Amino acid sequence: MRITPWLAALTAGVLLTGCSADPAAPGAPGGSGGSGGSDTPAASASAARAHVPDDIRRAGVLVIGSDLSYAPMEFMDGGEQAGFDVDLARAIAAKLGLKLEMRQTGWGDLLDKVESGELDAAMASITDTAERQARVDFVDYLNVGSVVVAGVKTDSEGITALCGRRVAVPAETIYVGLAEAQNKRCPAGEKLTIVTVAGLADSKQAVLDGKAEVYLDDFPPAAVAVQEHSTLRISGAQIEAAPYGIAMGKRQGTLNKAVQLALYELFEDGTYDGLLEKWKISEGSLKTGAINGGA
Repeated sequence: MRITPWLAALTAGVLLTGCSADPAAPGAPGGSGGSGGSDTPAASASAARAHVPDDIRRAGVLVIGSDLSYAPMEFMDGGEQAGFDVDLARAIAAKLGLKLEMRQTGWGDLLDKVESGELDAAMASITDTAERQARVDFVDYLNVGSVVVAGVKTDSEGITALCGRRVAVPAETIYVGLAEAQNKRCPAGEKLTIVTVAGLADSKQAVLDGKAEVYLDDFPPAAVAVQEHSTLRISGAQIEAAPYGIAMGKRQGTLNKAVQLALYELFEDGTYDGLLEKWKISEGSLKTGAINGGA
């Protein structure tokens, strides 16, 4: 869950659902947008394409930035781009009548390059939050929670397993906030130690190398990690659930509407469900297609 901390909510102990948009609102699946209206899930491909900004339509290419290091969401497999986000991005571009250029971009640069217009969008397991909505707009497409992954046997499960442990967390992610908030709840003498790492993949490696004992991750990559490494296990249930969003610049005009309508079509024709099943993340299904639905 690649986001900045929700410290206020976490400190208050509030569990965020990440689905603040009303699924019955006009334009959402099952909503009252009216039959035949361009804002309904049944809108034709031409309706979605009509909202593609002119400069992108002329170029014929949708440039989406992604940090391709986060299996099963986005990663490189034998020199090829792969993952749920990659497949969904291809399907969205096809619905819009565009070719897809999925451009490898460092995690810390993604939103900056979306804001500047260097990227049309970013799709890299980015959680939609109110803080980030001040910079970019999101179209939400998946609901995912965080888990604790342990490389040692722990007496407690879930977020409490962090207490008294060295916890690997990458900077500028929700995990910093989760760890800091939990540290305040840990008993005296059992405070955790944050081990800051450069990237998301580095958290797992820090535990495997013995530099940390536990780390925090989203459920999809955590499930892959424990399958690949017998020394790792998921400790407890998912801690939070929040929406991943496709990020677009606020100066991109109606691109967010075009992407939203394309998503609705993918919900309707079964493509979205098929990709969830392919990548074994069906529990993350989120079909609101909300624009800025995160908290």
